[in-house]
Amino acid sequence: MLFTQIEFLFFFFPLCLLGYFVLARFFQNPLIRITWLAVASLVFYGYWDKHFLKIILVSIVINYAFSCFIGKRDQSLKVKRSFLTAALLVNLGGLVYYKYANFGLHVIGKIAGHAFDPLSIVLPLGISFFTFTQITYLVDVYRGQSAEKNFPKYVLFVTFFPHLIAGPILHHSEMMPQFGAETSRKLSYDKLAMGLTIFAIGLFKKLLIADSFALLANPIFNQAIVAQVPIFDAWIAALSYSLQIYFDFSAYSDMAIGISILFGIRLPFNFDSPYKSRSIIEFWRRWHISLSRFLRDYLYFELGGNRKGTLARYGNLMITMVLGGLWHGAGITYLLWGTLHGLYLMVNHGWRNLCKKVPALLHMSDKAFWKVGMLLFTQLMVVIAWVFFKAEHFRNARNMLYSMFHIGSKKVEQTFTNDIGLTFLFIFAGYFICMALPNIKDMFKEHNPGLEIYKNDQASTLVQLRWTPTVTWAVITAVFLLLGISMSLIMGDRSPFLYFQF
Repeated sequence: MLFTQIEFLFFFFPLCLLGYFVLARFFQNPLIRITWLAVASLVFYGYWDKHFLKIILVSIVINYAFSCFIGKRDQSLKVKRSFLTAALLVNLGGLVYYKYANFGLHVIGKIAGHAFDPLSIVLPLGISFFTFTQITYLVDVYRGQSAEKNFPKYVLFVTFFPHLIAGPILHHSEMMPQFGAETSRKLSYDKLAMGLTIFAIGLFKKLLIADSFALLANPIFNQAIVAQVPIFDAWIAALSYSLQIYFDFSAYSDMAIGISILFGIRLPFNFDSPYKSRSIIEFWRRWHISLSRFLRDYLYFELGGNRKGTLARYGNLMITMVLGGLWHGAGITYLLWGTLHGLYLMVNHGWRNLCKKVPALLHMSDKAFWKVGMLLFTQLMVVIAWVFFKAEHFRNARNMLYSMFHIGSKKVEQTFTNDIGLTFLFIFAGYFICMALPNIKDMFKEHNPGLEIYKNDQASTLVQLRWTPTVTWAVITAVFLLLGISMSLIMGDRSPFLYFQF
């Protein structure tokens, strides 16, 4: 079920919210409303395909059992480590089977010179998210944090429907105390107004901005599968996709936070104006923040981080980003996207070290022209990497990049964009919104709508907007909801969020 579907907007979500607060009103025991929300989340997930329910339920039961074994106080460290190792093998084994088995067969077939028939595997939605959420929980239990004894609460932790399909990756220490808390028993006017406004902003971003850029990007990328495209079309497609994925992921993150607020629950901020970053290091502190935290805390640090010298640090960075690329999908293009960002980070850290040794460079980095230059350069590097992320095949990405940088002697006459000037103006407007307007975290700063899991500096903004529960904001919310619902009626369920596939 999509947040943008009429079934969600008019049936599932209102009934889920109403049932939650009716139960909270008549039953003091928080387990009642926790169970209601957990069951509703499973219904939300099973709406896609009832067979997926078996997979996620088996995963939940197995991991809950492992957490109980690992969390036993009288257990020796060796036994705990054995249970953790077994749990990691089970989780990663399931992830590899569903997500990477056919990719592995393809690679082996290429090496062996023999094509293998693909396995008939359907990738369960959100498997990376609910697997990584449970892995973080198991590792934290092994490290000494207490295991959750309340099974319905654990089910809700894994399946809470606002985050289930596309994140964020949750930490139990942040979420468990919120489930069933006394503060979540009543829906206040401020929570209702704030949650609906944030949800409406996300709905507007998704259906009227992100999906509009998809109409520009998709046809040109599809044509680039078979041949190069004109240089202007190539840049239009690359920039449009960069804006599509930005507004698409930003929209989902906003809508998840808005929905959660209505239940009295605060999700972590997962998106913090990443296109305002002036370095790739900063970009990864602002883009998919919960994944960056997971990769840093449970992979990069475990590999040794920066504790074993510069070369080891760069090697650990590269391994982390390559695996981060493969986390997004099984394919050579995702592998190259992760590798490219690994190289970016290595160069970025190397440059920072050089600046520390050369005072003139350090002084220059504080100049306004340098900051603008670094913002534009960072965005260019991100756009180039997005070409690999979007492309279905390496040939697709190669043709796009050749066209963008006018590589090769082949002249392409056919154009796919009717009015190039107007299209670039539309793209400029998209970037203006990214750069000039504040994000949800800044607009609602005084009201704490989400959990800040990474302390970023407040991104600069040309337009200052602060939300208050006023008639003006109520009208804006109503307009955004009306426009979003109208587009939902037109589009139906043909426009899933991009991160649903991961």
